[in-house]
Amino acid sequence: MMTYWIYRAIALIPLPVKYGLSTAAAFLLQRVFRYRAAVIDTNLRNAFPERDAAWRQDTASRFYKQFTDVTMEILHSSQMTLDDFKRRVTVEGLDQLDRLTEHRSRSVIVLTIHLGNWEWMMHAANAHGDIPIDPVYRRLHNDGADRFAYEVRSRFGGEPILMEKVARNVLKHRRRFRALVLVADQSPGERDKVYWTDWLNQPTAFFTGPATIAQLTDFPVMFARCQRKSRGHYHLSLIPIVETPGQLTEEAIIEAYVRAAEETIRDEPESFLWSNRRWKHEPPTDRNQ
Repeated sequence: MMTYWIYRAIALIPLPVKYGLSTAAAFLLQRVFRYRAAVIDTNLRNAFPERDAAWRQDTASRFYKQFTDVTMEILHSSQMTLDDFKRRVTVEGLDQLDRLTEHRSRSVIVLTIHLGNWEWMMHAANAHGDIPIDPVYRRLHNDGADRFAYEVRSRFGGEPILMEKVARNVLKHRRRFRALVLVADQSPGERDKVYWTDWLNQPTAFFTGPATIAQLTDFPVMFARCQRKSRGHYHLSLIPIVETPGQLTEEAIIEAYVRAAEETIRDEPESFLWSNRRWKHEPPTDRNQ
């Protein structure tokens, strides 16, 4: 649990000082330790084959700065109030959320990606719209990090749900209004049912869990797009992507998410989590058969 207490200690540092540490950390990660430099360059080269080496180097440099900033911001989340989130993250699309949920008489599924600050945006939606946020998550490998993340996500009434327990939870509470939030761009686990598609110029597997839940419940699906406006300030757009999931296949629901995600990344590539080994799985010869 040493990691947990380290995170708690760093969280107490004022945010401006954290940003100073972030600047130093970005330099060290990129120039000294070369943290996952090969992974980042390969991911950028495969996703943007039309771009040259100079563009990739510049994008990678901006990525490191964004990556360390977001890390410090997430740690700072445990010290922030709802007013802080409201001041630092603007939100649009709450009117569309009210329309899709029939004035909050049923839940909504919100899918997003590791771009911008995916932790701040959940609390910002709550701050601006008084929306109960229940994030669906996978347990982190480090127990201390997992405990810290759970505490941050459960602030202000949120109830984080383990991925393996989400189906039972949804069925039990299907008549409640809430936003079920999934960061759905992670590499699927070995036991996950997956759908293969072309994403960012390469074959990519997505787990079908969000689409299965949407089909079973007929909850509408929105995409959460978190754009960085300046250091420590973001804009969240809640965008409808599937209004009647019961009338669509799982594949069509996932494709709607995939296209929204790719458009977002192409608009702001430096803010995506390129250090993630997202494409570690090779596609089978009989994709989606």
